[in-house]
Amino acid sequence: MSVFDEIRRQLDIVEVISEYLPLKRVGNSYATRCPFHPDGTPSFYVSPSRQIWKCFGCGKGGDVIKFVAEYENISYLEAAKLLAERFNLEVDFGTEEAEGKYYTALRKINEYYREELLKSDEAKHFLLKERKFSPSIVRDFSLGFAGNGYGSVDFAKREGIFEELLQLKHFYRTSFGKYRDFFHERVTIPIRNSLSKVVAFGGRSLKGELPKYKNSPNSEIFQKEKSLFGIDRAKDYLRDKNFLILVEGYFDVIRLHSVGFGNSVAPLGTSLTIHHARLVSKLTQRVILLFDGDSAGRKAIVEASKRLLKFPLDIYVVTLPPGEDPDSFVLKEGVRGLRKLLGDAKPLEKLLIEAFLKAPPAKRDSYLQIYRDLVREISDPVKAELWQREFRDKTGLQLFGKRKFIPIKRVEPPSNLSPQEIDFLLGLLYLQERVDLNSVNLSPEARKIAEEILRGDGKEKLPKWLLEMDTLGLEKRFKAAKDILAVDKPLMEETFKKLLHLEEKVKRGEATPEELDSFRRMLSALSEGERRLYQKFKERFKPDSGGL
Repeated sequence: MSVFDEIRRQLDIVEVISEYLPLKRVGNSYATRCPFHPDGTPSFYVSPSRQIWKCFGCGKGGDVIKFVAEYENISYLEAAKLLAERFNLEVDFGTEEAEGKYYTALRKINEYYREELLKSDEAKHFLLKERKFSPSIVRDFSLGFAGNGYGSVDFAKREGIFEELLQLKHFYRTSFGKYRDFFHERVTIPIRNSLSKVVAFGGRSLKGELPKYKNSPNSEIFQKEKSLFGIDRAKDYLRDKNFLILVEGYFDVIRLHSVGFGNSVAPLGTSLTIHHARLVSKLTQRVILLFDGDSAGRKAIVEASKRLLKFPLDIYVVTLPPGEDPDSFVLKEGVRGLRKLLGDAKPLEKLLIEAFLKAPPAKRDSYLQIYRDLVREISDPVKAELWQREFRDKTGLQLFGKRKFIPIKRVEPPSNLSPQEIDFLLGLLYLQERVDLNSVNLSPEARKIAEEILRGDGKEKLPKWLLEMDTLGLEKRFKAAKDILAVDKPLMEETFKKLLHLEEKVKRGEATPEELDSFRRMLSALSEGERRLYQKFKERFKPDSGGL
């Protein structure tokens, strides 16, 4: 039995997940809203009998370790260790400590960088005089200096961590055959994960070398597109503050933390990704964008908002004076000026409408297009409708006019097969994967076709409609279909029962405003395929007068 099997055996998945999410018993399972995608209705289910979790909305699922890894944005091994420590489990990770060696190596090289900083007048002058950071802040954030890039290599060899750092691409071989530090002649900034472990570094050049900033390459323990600088500290600050401040750079975060705004984070020299947005949505419901006050900063606000609007987040924007960034603004205006600025933050949609109304006629079309693009990114249809109404009420214009659609030929599969069964059959046919049919829940008709595909007798024996179906994105569709079909069907039916119960109350005029809102959100959260399944469910299931 592996260490992971032992952890799964000793833990109750319901107990663990209930520490993160409010679970409600539904039949033999538990349900709640999914933390990994915008979820208007509970589509996240936990099965205590099978010790697994599954979301019917985004397709994610797995065991208790996978849940903690996804929620905490850490690796599977880190999640296993976190659970073992939290629940005092007697388990031996043995040879599966590879990641632990990486963390040890990065911690030691960070200590070396800190010592090198004390020896470098140039690096100290940059941090203390040019950037105006106090010595205590420099120590608190463990800022350092990589030196000439050769001394750190010698240090790593002496400490027995050279191979680990080489695997992390922390060192590289020069044209002369010698190894050198990736961050030579740069100030180093340790990047920590949500568990406060150093997983990578950022480096700031001192002599005008380009790029000005660079990060460690992606590795087993670090993915730039999923990491936010300052996340380890911000998690603690958010217990007292109900909003997160999103800025653009390392030194912006450090400056804000130094004046008491520890609820600040930044992406690592890249635009905000969907992974960043998901991570933000798990920490808070309100985010303030505090970006540079130039055209690039304004563009970054729009691009970041496109990702954030896919999640249930209220987005506010702070407008900095032209040419200022958060770091320089605090140095000039102090913490009082920053508090006033944050207090004047405006909701994103209101700021865009104001910009549209103030713009000269020649530039209004560009603001109109930005607003349209953002509305299209909103996952919640109710919120999208409110944005459109507000734009119409304030400007007198309809955001979207009538559209002309070009009719396309659609292949209609049999109505007795679910969308997941169809994607599953297409995957068997075109991806040629071998799957144990006993591991999935198929209707008799779907199973018959699946068996014919697996026998490989030729396409002539297969239904014609199957050969004409769309296969765009099939690999992803097939994986999602397998996951859904592997979960007990009663889990999805519990959602349909609740939805049908609310629908009947709405039709009878007995629904409260809260129930009406819940029904609208639940229905809008269903995918097109799930809506078809729901219609079939209604045809065969009639609630009795006593309700469900």
